[in-house]
Amino acid sequence: MESLFSYYPPAVWIALLATGVLIGLLAGLLGVGGGVVAVPILLEIFEFMGIPASLAVSLAVGTAQASILIASTTAAAAHWRAGTIDRELVRSWLPALMVGAMIGLAVAPFAPAWALTGLFAVIAAALAIKMAAGDRLIIGHQQPQGPLALMPPTLVGGLAAAVGVGGGTLSTPVLTLFSFSIKRAIGAGALFNLVIAVPATLVFLFMDLGTPGRPADALGDVALFCVATLSLPALFVAPIAARWSSRAPVSLLRRLFAFCLAVIAVRLLLR
Repeated sequence: MESLFSYYPPAVWIALLATGVLIGLLAGLLGVGGGVVAVPILLEIFEFMGIPASLAVSLAVGTAQASILIASTTAAAAHWRAGTIDRELVRSWLPALMVGAMIGLAVAPFAPAWALTGLFAVIAAALAIKMAAGDRLIIGHQQPQGPLALMPPTLVGGLAAAVGVGGGTLSTPVLTLFSFSIKRAIGAGALFNLVIAVPATLVFLFMDLGTPGRPADALGDVALFCVATLSLPALFVAPIAARWSSRAPVSLLRRLFAFCLAVIAVRLLLR
């Protein structure tokens, strides 16, 4: 414990705990994976601690995915109890979402980071406009049928896994393009976060094992102390935020989601 106190200064503890609270709020209230918050914060922390940039990116993404896995567990359970998870939607999306996630995890190490983040920023900005416009901007009144039905979950799973964010960050606005209820989409998104985080965390736990320059508590590309510090507040906050989500006005949820996506897009483009 003394080594952790000396390796991670108090300012880092405070930053991680505060980020954990925000992860819990996003996971519970909007079904958004905390990676969009955790990855930039972890990059700043690892840079502050002197970890080389070449190591910090994969370490930040892996640590964020493990944190999403833990936070999403309580968020998804709370949405399940509240009845805001559409089981039919989950059954129809789950296979393609998992295939997309595996493709994203396989492709990400070979794709330029600027290309992935730029693509995600553009998509996030477009979806923010859609969420702000509400029902005035839709593609159809039902989801695609036949082979076309596999495209949205596959793309969501692939992009979310590749850039280290939760599936709900993209699945919710995509579903609303087809007139899907935002509350049901948020509930499903909380579960999709969990589905993508499981294989992603397993992959990052076995990446770069034994590579020098990482924190002493790192297992592969997952900094275990950071995961614990991020997850502890999220575990308590996510269920409370999920209950708020089930009662909040639809217009408020839509505006909050649009604002969140816009901030994500701007942050990624600036970085």
